[in-house]
Amino acid sequence: MPKTIIVLADSSIELMPSKLTNNEIIKRYAKKRGKQPSTVILDSSYHHKAMIRLPDSKKRGRPDILHFCLQNLIGSPLVRSNPKTIEIYVHTINNQILKIDSETRLPKNFNRFIGLMEQVFIKKIIKTNEKTLIEMLETTSIEELVADIPKENRLIFSSKGSLIKLPEYFIDNAKKDLVLIIGAYPHGSFSENILKTSNKILSIYPQSIEAWVVLNRVIFSREISMH
Repeated sequence: MPKTIIVLADSSIELMPSKLTNNEIIKRYAKKRGKQPSTVILDSSYHHKAMIRLPDSKKRGRPDILHFCLQNLIGSPLVRSNPKTIEIYVHTINNQILKIDSETRLPKNFNRFIGLMEQVFIKKIIKTNEKTLIEMLETTSIEELVADIPKENRLIFSSKGSLIKLPEYFIDNAKKDLVLIIGAYPHGSFSENILKTSNKILSIYPQSIEAWVVLNRVIFSREISMH
């Protein structure tokens, strides 16, 4: 069975930037949650006025996108049927990398998910019964993690890429190990760190569509190509 590595890239999730921890909006939000400002996740739904002057502010503060994507991914037949051949990585906007065990069951409730992710960023690892479910890796390079997969088999999905037909593309590549890179952010473009990992940028639709829609169509096409 070929390997499938899925990277949710430039994901719009991060702990509160240090330049915002003294902001009154952030302090009130953290106090309401019984936390220190530096230990909460940036979320534009609550912090929009405070974060508006951050660099790349339109690309940040959307942890809900990652939540949607991970729920769709981990619950998919592709992952449930082939957990041993699937690797899942979350690459964040700050070049941090989380490895998520393919059999992890993440909270469906968004607030509980945020609480879990805050623990991940602080503790660096989440375990249960000695099994590692989520781990923040020391490496800051996706390139290092996929080095054994040829560049032509590392696929970046973007509306700016070459338009392909699904699932025909995956049927043609069914026997190959593939890296599937999908951006989990609201606006903007992939970072250079991600773009340099591949020489193949593909589009599945002529217009920009939500990350979780791209993800669902891509993993479904990968799934049926392998049957």
